[in-house]
Amino acid sequence: MAKRFIAVDPGKFSTKVAEYDLKKDGIKKFQIRTKASPGDFRDDAIEANTVIAEIDGNCYKIGNGARGEGASLDTNKMSEIHKICALTALAASASSNEVDDFYVAVGLPAKDWANVSKRMDYKEYILPVGEITVPFKKNSTSPVQDKKFNIKKVFVYPESIGALFADETIFDISPTSITGVLDIGNLNLNATLWQGTEFIEDKSSTAELGGAILIQELSQEISSNICSCDELITANILKLPPNDRHLPDNLNLDSDKVEQSRALIKKVLKDHAEKIKRCCRARNWSLDVTKIVAIGGTSKDIEDELKEVFGNIVTLTDPTFCNAFGYLRMMCSQIPEISKVISLTDVSAMKNQESKAS
Repeated sequence: MAKRFIAVDPGKFSTKVAEYDLKKDGIKKFQIRTKASPGDFRDDAIEANTVIAEIDGNCYKIGNGARGEGASLDTNKMSEIHKICALTALAASASSNEVDDFYVAVGLPAKDWANVSKRMDYKEYILPVGEITVPFKKNSTSPVQDKKFNIKKVFVYPESIGALFADETIFDISPTSITGVLDIGNLNLNATLWQGTEFIEDKSSTAELGGAILIQELSQEISSNICSCDELITANILKLPPNDRHLPDNLNLDSDKVEQSRALIKKVLKDHAEKIKRCCRARNWSLDVTKIVAIGGTSKDIEDELKEVFGNIVTLTDPTFCNAFGYLRMMCSQIPEISKVISLTDVSAMKNQESKAS
């Protein structure tokens, strides 16, 4: 049996997975869309980045090709979709010809984590300890495999703590350091304050200021002031470099409306950053003398605006995987055969460089 060390971060939009490779002293990572619908193992036209898996006796299509809306926009982590995607992530990682022993780290919103009863309930629900079999089909032409793995131990950590264990911040953390973490996900902003690695609950808050809310607001503003613009188009605009964020200029809009859209988008994004800052002030953060770190996929979308509003703020290189990396680092430091701060070197990138060199 191989021992495997893996962190799973089931988010509203995607489930992030990071695994520590003990031999290469580095990590492997991937993500799957947090989306599931009824599946059929006879399916011979499975979409890209999509798998078929049977969880608790029910067959699901999981990933980009799944029908429906994905994870519901609420704050509850104890939902069926998160459990389905977490177990699918382990099945995708598991060996085909042996039963792996998995040591798994997951996260829970910090305020829920601080409640022992909620933390224990979540641990038992999301990834039950013991041997599990997941019938699994990875693409249209592959056979159905029974992926068997043994969950030996599950570690639960508070969300946002991953920011404290990132390469950009870990060496600045001390028992007296104060760090504010802005975890801006798909639905929520989790603004958490930490002394060292201790969570300061009464100085922390959650607000619906994530990416989905920003996209919705931006779409409404553009539609009210310039032209009809749905949320899919708006979301794609946000993924562009800041200087290219405007409505398409090669279709029916004149140049004045294109420039108007550029200014409007900038205004909405800066207003969103200002709302985030007000959440911190409402909890009496000493912003001028507190190190502020931004994580979560949406932090990259509004990186420039966060810097304008907060001034000296750290936006992490890989904010999407930050929590998964943090959970993995914490777990590995607690496991006797590792017992160190692991490297976050990307093993898959190393492999690609080796193949190019040869």
